[in-house]
Amino acid sequence: MLAFRVGLLISSVILMISGLWAGLLRLGWQLPTNVSAMQHGPLMVVAFFSTLIALERAVGVGKFWVYLAPLLLGLAGFLSLFLGTTALGLSIYILGSAIYLASAIYLFVLQKADFSFVMALGALSLFLANIFWAFALPLTTVVIFWASYLVLIITGERLELSRFVRKPKLAVQVFLASVVVNILGLVVSLFSQGLGVRLVALAFLVMAAWLLRYDIARINLKRSGVYRFMALALLAAYFWLAVAGLWFLVVGMAQAGPNYDAPLHAIFVGFVFSMVFAHAPVIFPAVLKLKIEFSKILYAPLVL
Repeated sequence: MLAFRVGLLISSVILMISGLWAGLLRLGWQLPTNVSAMQHGPLMVVAFFSTLIALERAVGVGKFWVYLAPLLLGLAGFLSLFLGTTALGLSIYILGSAIYLASAIYLFVLQKADFSFVMALGALSLFLANIFWAFALPLTTVVIFWASYLVLIITGERLELSRFVRKPKLAVQVFLASVVVNILGLVVSLFSQGLGVRLVALAFLVMAAWLLRYDIARINLKRSGVYRFMALALLAAYFWLAVAGLWFLVVGMAQAGPNYDAPLHAIFVGFVFSMVFAHAPVIFPAVLKLKIEFSKILYAPLVL
């Protein structure tokens, strides 16, 4: 099983590099590659991030069938590298996200809590986004579901950890209200994209403010070593989530150009990658079954 985990982890890194390579192509770089610039977003979000997140979930659950989610999501990513976007690849993406959704529901059944429900909603957002993608809905429709998937999954995890921080009961209700607004915004976006995206943006802003106030990162910031590193990465992530929320709230969902790219990269690069760095000292030792010593060199990629 360890070799299988390592293989999935290495696969996710390869998919990340491929996605970044496609991003350079999208910027106009002339590079030798078989990857299309249009694959940049799907490779990063649906292949790399989703494989990594699903792997983390599988390690936590410990059931073999849950490992099918990262396996299929990674497989679909590699198919897209060699064959482009095909019906087969899209079908495997959908199947992988369906298993991931099933694992989220399984966890909610085991532990009926607000945070597990939020994460299940995030998994549902990924599943629906992949279906919309397969049925060729506009990418601006799909991408807001992808963004919400990552935000709900990650903030759900942080909500769970915030149990160690004293806060009024009203605080949790405010967070859950923002989740409701997020889901409402996704539904509305299918009929009125401008209004729907702004509702999602409002939810992102509230979540960012809530996490800046109640996340355990504020406590760990006073500590040293890996705890301080993780805290700084988390706070950076919340800052970028707020930037994305504010941008979408003011501009809405642009069809192309800087107003399209900037808020999405604030989420996918600023928010999500900062979260990856924050969780890496925990995820990698758990997946690899190794003790990894913290080094200040980790601050370099975080700053970048």
